[in-house]
Amino acid sequence: MSATVVGEQSAGVGSIRSSGGVPVLDETYHYLVRTTSVLESKLSVLSAPGLPRVGVTLSALGIAVCKTVNATRREDQRTLWDVVATFSSEVEERQNVQSVSGSPTTWLPIYETKFERLQEVTTKDAAGDSIANSAGQPFENGILRSRFIPIWEFYQFEPATVTDEVVIDRNETVNDATFKGKAAKSLLCTVLSSVIGFYYGSRLRLTRYAIRYNEALWTHKRLDVGTGYLEAGVLLPYYDNPIDRNVILGSLDGAGNKQPVGTGPAVLEFDMYESVSFASFLRI
Repeated sequence: MSATVVGEQSAGVGSIRSSGGVPVLDETYHYLVRTTSVLESKLSVLSAPGLPRVGVTLSALGIAVCKTVNATRREDQRTLWDVVATFSSEVEERQNVQSVSGSPTTWLPIYETKFERLQEVTTKDAAGDSIANSAGQPFENGILRSRFIPIWEFYQFEPATVTDEVVIDRNETVNDATFKGKAAKSLLCTVLSSVIGFYYGSRLRLTRYAIRYNEALWTHKRLDVGTGYLEAGVLLPYYDNPIDRNVILGSLDGAGNKQPVGTGPAVLEFDMYESVSFASFLRI
């Protein structure tokens, strides 16, 4: 048994519609398939050589990709099947762009702004003062600060040559320089999803990103305190006073030196994420 495409029929439909503000081309093609037996399976008919392949075949214009293939057997001629293939240029993932002119890899994504609550232990209060007592001695712990931070989520088309490894390396990174007016290390990039498929007639990668903005920077912060301090490059014990000489946890200035009496400790910052150039791959 076998199924053979007799030819494409004259019937056909073409339309342009709007989906989320993006023009979408829909096309329909009709084919006639003949089988050598009335017992031919539907799968064999749908897979007949010459018929479009779902998710693979492009339309004649090269813009829309095949979405569905349907076959209907003729009641009066049981070896003949009418096959209808539908094509569409609609992107399978949700994506907003300003136009369909030019390559999708150059389009500027339209982003969505969201907010989420961030809780973090901070070593300074809202006025920028170190968390210390009135004598300048640091407390054992900072304060837990809860606030809302903005998040920008968006999809971005990229060449299919961008590998999974490249995308993975972009996940959980911070900006190494000022980006869109935001200071270095204040933006945290996470990759929410990344799919390679046929979009607008081309094999492309569609990646969904989220950018979180933290004005306090995405660094780990600690009060600069210790039981010793540096003097002429030598580590000396930090005494409470020259008479009692009890070793205490004292304030340092960020360079290993003693802070003046009554002055809180400096704040040390440590990198938690790799710094990369956002401008090299993000187009927002």
